Amino acid sequence: TFFETFSKGIEKFGGWSLVTRSAMLLWQTIKDVYSSVKDLDAAMTELKKVTDLTDASYREFIGTASTLSQAIGATLTDTVNATADFARLGYTVDEATKLAEAALVYKNVGDGIDDISESTESLISTIKAFGISAGESMGIVDKYNEVGNRFAISSEGIGTALQKSASAMAAANNSL
Repeated sequence: TFFETFSKGIEKFGGWSLVTRSAMLLWQTIKDVYSSVKDLDAAMTELKKVTDLTDASYREFIGTASTLSQAIGATLTDTVNATADFARLGYTVDEATKLAEAALVYKNVGDGIDDISESTESLISTIKAFGISAGESMGIVDKYNEVGNRFAISSEGIGTALQKSASAMAAANNSL
């Protein structure tokens, strides 16, 4: 009958649909893995350009960065990129990793921050202008977040404002 033919057609279509969707999902996953590995390799290349560690030290760093990424809920690529940004400024890898942790937390808790480079740029300008050490960098994130939560401005807005004015404020003997 018509309904039996229609029912068999739906069963066949459902099977083909399942196979097609599964194959597409597998293909997308492979592409995502390839892209992630490629991005991580580019980030490590940038880190290696600005540091002079041994291969064993880089392996140790990747382990530390991986643990940090998982604890904060960030990608390993973002962690390595943030560390490279701070290492480029002359910080040791340990200091750069502490600063990267602050940048990753700021990216996660800061309203309107979509990208790790926005986070690092805001922190860099504030750290450099007010002479804040790497160990005290999380305090900046706390202050950004507190102001963002208490007043009608986002954490991103505070970071942008300080990015543009921190040097002038420090020159006028203001503190953070």
